[in-house]
Amino acid sequence: MVKNPASDMVLAMDYIRECLARNLVMRRTFLHLSQEGLADRAGLSPGFIANLERGKSWVSPSSLEKLSRALDTEPWKLLQDPQADQKGYSKEELSMLWDRAKSEFFNGL
Repeated sequence: MVKNPASDMVLAMDYIRECLARNLVMRRTFLHLSQEGLADRAGLSPGFIANLERGKSWVSPSSLEKLSRALDTEPWKLLQDPQADQKGYSKEELSMLWDRAKSEFFNGL
């Protein structure tokens, strides 16, 4: 059976989007922030935060940076599987996937 690299990339990006959603909720809750509070700190809309947390939107590099600053964490940590000790991508793998996604989906932003 021939593997389709495009479908593998889509699966990886879906997985990272799920990780981002869970990490946003966990980190925001840990900091006792509402979605509105996080949106205000990050300079983003509450609706966008809600969509990210439901896995319905994807984050741009600049929005990821704003979120990481607002949540006082590193951008890559927001993309990492919260149960990374059990499964998931390493920091290096996430970095590689993120760079590839930026070039393919965001035209290298």
